[in-house]
Amino acid sequence: SRHVSSGWESGRCAVAMPAATVVVTSGPPCPDPPLFTHADLAVYDGVHDPRIYIAFRGAIFDVSERRDLYLAEQGGTYAMLAGRDATRALTKMSLKPEDVGRSDVDDLLASELADLHVKAADDWFARFQSTYAVVGRLSCESAGGPQSMEVHATVKPALALPPPMRAPGTLERLCDKPCIYRIRGFLTPMECKVLRRMATGPGGTIFSEAKIRDGLRLNDARWAPEERRLLKGVETRLGWLLGTPAHKDEVELVGTVTPPCPLGGPRCHLGLHVDTNGNREWRYATAICYLSDVSTGGRTVFPLARLASDDRAPPSDDEVELAEAAQRLLDAGIDHTDRVLLNGQCPQRRADAEIMVRAACEGRGIGVDAEEGAVVLFWTRRGDGSIDPYSWHGGEVVGAGCQKWTLQKFKEAPEEERVSPERLAAFVARTRRQIGCAKS
Repeated sequence: SRHVSSGWESGRCAVAMPAATVVVTSGPPCPDPPLFTHADLAVYDGVHDPRIYIAFRGAIFDVSERRDLYLAEQGGTYAMLAGRDATRALTKMSLKPEDVGRSDVDDLLASELADLHVKAADDWFARFQSTYAVVGRLSCESAGGPQSMEVHATVKPALALPPPMRAPGTLERLCDKPCIYRIRGFLTPMECKVLRRMATGPGGTIFSEAKIRDGLRLNDARWAPEERRLLKGVETRLGWLLGTPAHKDEVELVGTVTPPCPLGGPRCHLGLHVDTNGNREWRYATAICYLSDVSTGGRTVFPLARLASDDRAPPSDDEVELAEAAQRLLDAGIDHTDRVLLNGQCPQRRADAEIMVRAACEGRGIGVDAEEGAVVLFWTRRGDGSIDPYSWHGGEVVGAGCQKWTLQKFKEAPEEERVSPERLAAFVARTRRQIGCAKS
């Protein structure tokens, strides 16, 4: 087994370092540091004593310089760790009360996510060691008995992920206007579980009161090799389906968590939009991978879409009116209903935006269920390169007790395909033909 040392090396204090780590030494030996009990450590919480100490892997670090992070009265995100053992909490990436003040991690290292836990612990230890002074070591005994300070390679099973470059799966055509396909089982349950954890790592940003997003960059130093292979595999397979590989002119995969929202408001609580919104004018198609089941709400709603089986019937007067409203909004440069209804832009198009939102609330069009492992693929642009007015969509409110996890890829035309409207149209038409979309 691989043991995490709690010794002290000459020239530099090295606590809880993996045995394989090389410690550069110089100067006289370190004096033996003081030994703290948990009660001793608790005094250094920034309140009883102005200093703030935190224990991690048996070492005690002085983090007093970051009172903004570790002091409650300054709104510190990690204030609950002040004067406590943070080993389990940071290894698990959890700030729940039941995980704070503990160093036992054996159950985490025996789990299917052992590699992720070890990586988190290594990252945190490296950050502490490079930033803060070591002022002591923590007694291995606590009120609950001895604390585990070992990492055993034998209980770190590799993530049970399938080959990342496998075939995408069986396409199910849902609609031609807009072009929508679905593949069930595109991701395995284990892949979904790993991607959910990756989507909630440090660096996530608040997109709105009802959504949290984090870009999952392939070259992010946070990822273990298995995680990086998983992201690359997803990017590659989506590139096959949507007609062009990942490239420098488009954004990375985006992990999104949508928490439950009180019912009673609009069905699509963040409004309706086309995916060129946010000044991303070169987007042509989108993939939404569902990383969790949602039992109540959470559908991706396309209020203008019609099921492929209904396309032979002529559109109703209401459907024609809705399509005309959608096109008028696009002609006015409006790509999100919130720009009109909340921000007051283009007030002459307010009635059109209201018609769109009302259609979504009435359940018109298609709602694609959030089903773990499935991916929905849809085209924002028609075969002539123009934005498809039928591609307006929004996320349905997530019901109480649920969370909606997704991994999104917004495909953009490469720079060389943007030189003229004709070149863009030919590119988009080619991607649609490749997957089998109708040419309209």
